[in-house]
Amino acid sequence: MNDKKIAFIYCVNNRELYEESVRYVRSLHVPDGYEIEIIAIEGAKSITSGYNEAMKKTDAKYKVYLHQDVFIVNRNFIHDVLAIFSRNAKIGIIGMVGAKKIPTSGIWWEAKDKYGQVFDSHRGSLSILSFRNVMGQYEVVEAVDGLLMVTQYDINWREDIFDGWHFYDVSHCVEFFKRGYLTVVPSQKDPWCVHDCGIVNIKNGYEYYRNVFLDEYSDFLFPLVSVLIPTYNRPVLFKEALQSALDQSYRNIEIIICDDSTNDLTRDVVNQVMETGSRRNIIYVKNRNRLGKTTGLENAQRCLDLANGDFVNFLFDDDKFARDKISKMMNYYHQFDDICLVTSFRQTINEKGELLSSIRATERLFDDDTLIDGQVLGKHMLLNMLNVVGEFTTVLFRRGDIHDALGQYMGRQYYPLSDVSTWLHLLQNGKAVYIAEPLSYFRLHSTQNSHDVTNMILGAIEWHRLFKDCYDKEIYVINQNESVHFLIKWIEEHMHVLKRLGINLNDSDFVDKNQGVLREFFSVFHEVTGAIEKTCRVMLEAEREDF
Repeated sequence: MNDKKIAFIYCVNNRELYEESVRYVRSLHVPDGYEIEIIAIEGAKSITSGYNEAMKKTDAKYKVYLHQDVFIVNRNFIHDVLAIFSRNAKIGIIGMVGAKKIPTSGIWWEAKDKYGQVFDSHRGSLSILSFRNVMGQYEVVEAVDGLLMVTQYDINWREDIFDGWHFYDVSHCVEFFKRGYLTVVPSQKDPWCVHDCGIVNIKNGYEYYRNVFLDEYSDFLFPLVSVLIPTYNRPVLFKEALQSALDQSYRNIEIIICDDSTNDLTRDVVNQVMETGSRRNIIYVKNRNRLGKTTGLENAQRCLDLANGDFVNFLFDDDKFARDKISKMMNYYHQFDDICLVTSFRQTINEKGELLSSIRATERLFDDDTLIDGQVLGKHMLLNMLNVVGEFTTVLFRRGDIHDALGQYMGRQYYPLSDVSTWLHLLQNGKAVYIAEPLSYFRLHSTQNSHDVTNMILGAIEWHRLFKDCYDKEIYVINQNESVHFLIKWIEEHMHVLKRLGINLNDSDFVDKNQGVLREFFSVFHEVTGAIEKTCRVMLEAEREDF
């Protein structure tokens, strides 16, 4: 290998553009003792096959792979790239523009943080395409655009799977990354290159090769997500839910099913899916004894205990995912720091899967994707006694952030509000992301636990517990006025529970079964009214003293 030679490599189908590009190359300053070589591959069946052919034709250590419509205007280009390579032997690729992290879509320019600059005409006219400034000599990135890529090591381009004209560049960066090499974007006071490409054509196989890229590299680039499906005697709806998990565009998924059913109909659905040769990793467990004797929380906990993913998303058996749910949610974790949970607008549907109007809790919070301070969102949810974050199906979160059992918060176990208590725990320590488009479908039907009177009573008790614990321990900073408003709202919100309770008190079996719950509910009701009276008296006395 000749470490004093730089080869400029082209795949050519337009001699006029190529010859103009070469004129710019020949005008570059060549450091003393170095030589350049120009290699043109014409008639290549793909850009990867052309680059591999050229790579084998030269003994140059340094290779500049560039498009025929790229013109290098930085006359010190060779000196500058050699200086970068000499700084760090782990640098394998230098590119002009690139992404700090490859998004879950695989499309580098959709990344939050992009670096570099180039004179570019992809919008139809030549202008500077400029991203974040590079501080220092270079910025380490995960991928660069293939308009120009300089290497100091030879790794074969993946012509076995990228046999067209797209995603060869991002693929090559990942191949270097897998071998421990770095890809970087240099600091450029002015753009080093002009890319006179014209309006980019992404119709000639772009989507096909994007999916090839994701199939090949998702497991390496993106964390494993566990989709957890606790199920009980709903084989028809379960099949819909499972199919929506199987259809996810995010590749690195395992699906864990814990079946609490009293029959084998759900097992039959799973077996049918397995027989079709699903590419997803499916773990199915049939519980020997039914776990979810109250709210099904125990079965959900078993799913969580079996999860292997760094991230988890429950999928209750009567709900469904949108196809890009996991991919779009995981992209926020991948691109942003300090995210404690990701949620979205959830579309309500009926038993037949038909779209319904939003209920109060599911109304869209924002018209655009929004990053929210966790303390602000948690306090809003708490003071309004409204689960605006969503049911378990709606939210993606880190498995490791749930330190206690599911639904445990500050030493208490919650059942009807197991989701709310979990979100309050997570929201204490970070930011939440709200995605404005519907990424899950929340099914409303008559057999839901929320319609059960006992669960309604427990829910009222648990809202008060959550508020009292957060207020007493100053988890979410709540002032005295907000406290009074909450207590009054608690009574207003639960008048319907009292009405339902009045009807059921005539049922001796109901009373016998729920003695403990009823006793606690009336105790809480008495405590709330007493707290309102006490707080109002204190506030009045304070006003009199001020007067």
